[in-house]
Amino acid sequence: MPKTAKIMAVAAVVTCSVCAFGSVQDKLARFSTPGPDRYSDGSIVRDGECYVLVWSPTGTTFSGFNADGTPVSSNDRVVLAGALAQDGRCRDAMFEIPAKEYEALEGGEWAVCLVDTRRVDGVPAGVKDGKPVRVNRWGLVTRDVKVEPVAASKVTSAAASASNALLKLGATADGGCGKTDLPARANRLSAVPKNLMPPQITAIEVSDGEVWLAVDGTVPYLDYTIVSGKTPNDLKTDYFSEVVEGEAGGEIAIGTVKSPARRFFKVKRAE
Repeated sequence: MPKTAKIMAVAAVVTCSVCAFGSVQDKLARFSTPGPDRYSDGSIVRDGECYVLVWSPTGTTFSGFNADGTPVSSNDRVVLAGALAQDGRCRDAMFEIPAKEYEALEGGEWAVCLVDTRRVDGVPAGVKDGKPVRVNRWGLVTRDVKVEPVAASKVTSAAASASNALLKLGATADGGCGKTDLPARANRLSAVPKNLMPPQITAIEVSDGEVWLAVDGTVPYLDYTIVSGKTPNDLKTDYFSEVVEGEAGGEIAIGTVKSPARRFFKVKRAE
């Protein structure tokens, strides 16, 4: 089976042997953030939140994420994601990039992003197969990513012997490897994937001062809410509406308060 990129956490006070990580041609990206890193609402990132190593062609910048964790541009690559947030920051970690994968990407622009993967209950959704399960919002941690030789003093001698270069992310005052000077913030809204069909209201139930909508065609990487109004052409945010996580292959129910001002309804992505 082909080798895939992988991630290793590095304890802050323990040297990390990478002799068994891969071949001597593999590359390592080591980085951390000072924190506190934040979501768009200003709250500090929760433990288990995700940081993502991305790549773009030379002379371009990363175009951003779709809500399903894929890149907006087909020219970009989401190389690897890790649930690395701890105590409001990205803990010291290493990304290993197999030699063949790095060779195909060599010469492009590398960056690291913080992504907001929280579900409706506020818990990060995490990663699957090295990619974020969902992306609500995102933000660049650093785009200053270079491939440089690394002396044994910057990582352990074992690491230096196991990889002939690191992807160095950001420069710090002490010249340390892979740290950024500023906290990160996930404040850019992800895009809805192209060709994704809008959700469909399949039934409406009105009872006991409430309106409930049955909704089909949702996806688990988006949250949904109601917009409503007196006329079909004047739909506005319904501040009484629930926010419900989508479900692949099944219906969801979204409720709101019954009111003369709410006679027409539509379901949209909750941002």
